[in-house]
Amino acid sequence: MDKKKYKFTIQYDGLSFHGWQRQKSKRTIQGDIERALKTLFPRENISLIASGRTDSGVHSLGQIAHAELPGSMASDKLCKAINGNLKRDVHVLSVKEVDKNFHARYSAKSREYEYHLAKYFSPLTRYYVAQLKWKIDLDKMNAICPLLLGQHDFTSFCKTTAEVENKICTIFNLNWVEKEEKYIFNIRANRFLQHMVRYIVGTMIEVGRDRYTLQDFINILNNEKIDKAVVKAPAKGLFLKKIY
Repeated sequence: MDKKKYKFTIQYDGLSFHGWQRQKSKRTIQGDIERALKTLFPRENISLIASGRTDSGVHSLGQIAHAELPGSMASDKLCKAINGNLKRDVHVLSVKEVDKNFHARYSAKSREYEYHLAKYFSPLTRYYVAQLKWKIDLDKMNAICPLLLGQHDFTSFCKTTAEVENKICTIFNLNWVEKEEKYIFNIRANRFLQHMVRYIVGTMIEVGRDRYTLQDFINILNNEKIDKAVVKAPAKGLFLKKIY
């Protein structure tokens, strides 16, 4: 039977996962969905390709992935069948047949993330926001945003053992907003490096609480050697919001 290419839109609670990418001995989103697909198509060697990897503990509101599968089932029935073989912390929102040229990673023009920062501790949201332990000046944090727009070398805001050599990314828009009990950071770029958003958020917070100056942040962005280091925010506050 001829195979067809399908696009998946996926939501997941990253709390119990060790990131997106399959691992032999640890639970991952890719691993769970591939096992569900293998149950439906036991004779197929299936590889689910995502728009990008999310780290351990990071959540997703709309991850995009694709796979080539036998075209024996309608898209809506395929979606229901996959979800029937998944646990409740990962859910395929939709399955759509796409052109053979579609690629979840290379067809993506930009990615958007949100980071949720709680003003106060709440047992109801403790797994989905990072708790703020200090008073911060949101105006100082938003003053950083224009400096990050456009193309920059984000070597200093990337995991030191990252496999990619090209650390240049283009940020299209970003801002902090205050919403009742929390602050929300939104950022959209053509690509993101490993831990990049968490390093940006954590270091912005250092400026907001007056431990770092605006010039300290600029020096880090310019990859200058100073006595200030990037600070990584917790994974649980980070959501992959949308793939464009």
